[in-house]
Amino acid sequence: MIDIVKKAESFITFSMPLQAEFISIQFASIHNRYQKEFSKWSTTSTRQKLIGIYWCKHVLRHSLILFSVSAGIVLVLNPALFRFSLPGFFVAGLIVLPVLFVGHYWPSYYFDFLPKLEMVKESFEESQNNEMEKCRQGQLSNFALALVFYVIDKTSAINTLQCTDRSGALLMQLYGVDNGSMKKNLELILGKKRQLSPRKYTEIQNRFDEACAFFEDLQFTKGIQILRELEAKFQP
Repeated sequence: MIDIVKKAESFITFSMPLQAEFISIQFASIHNRYQKEFSKWSTTSTRQKLIGIYWCKHVLRHSLILFSVSAGIVLVLNPALFRFSLPGFFVAGLIVLPVLFVGHYWPSYYFDFLPKLEMVKESFEESQNNEMEKCRQGQLSNFALALVFYVIDKTSAINTLQCTDRSGALLMQLYGVDNGSMKKNLELILGKKRQLSPRKYTEIQNRFDEACAFFEDLQFTKGIQILRELEAKFQP
């Protein structure tokens, strides 16, 4: 009974569409649904969708239900009055609607709904960025990824890796990493020995350790051996 009263109160006062938690749930649901249909669907698109829902769904439904409930109460209490005053009743409704719009819906939109929507949008974007950052932190570096495929290429006897755009594009398809970056890594791995600065050499050693740790987890001794042989070519 208490829940029913609270829901009725929330509806009458038009508070539910203005709750941050309600907006957040709607935002996540709509964004995830439309992103499955449109790969380039953005948080800005979701924001515009929620604004449309506010006016065309919540506001319109609220005003129509208030009008219908009022008409129903009049009909129950005094059917005759409703029959003779029907035109005046609709005129009154047309007057009340602009008053609600200017005095309640519009201020609620600008001073309550819109600020909370912006907060929810920024929070959602921050959460997405954090998830992507966690994925990037868990992924091997670009050079280590190239080393892993180098080992696979050698141990499988495919021997197709070259310092070309085609090889870079193949690694891009596999890892989702920039074509140019992977090509530069292949040039460093497959190209002629270069004079490296101490800092660059230390960085490359770390990347070799990353790749070796990956194959250690797989208990792939042959792969570790190939990496160590290749690493020896980089020694100053």
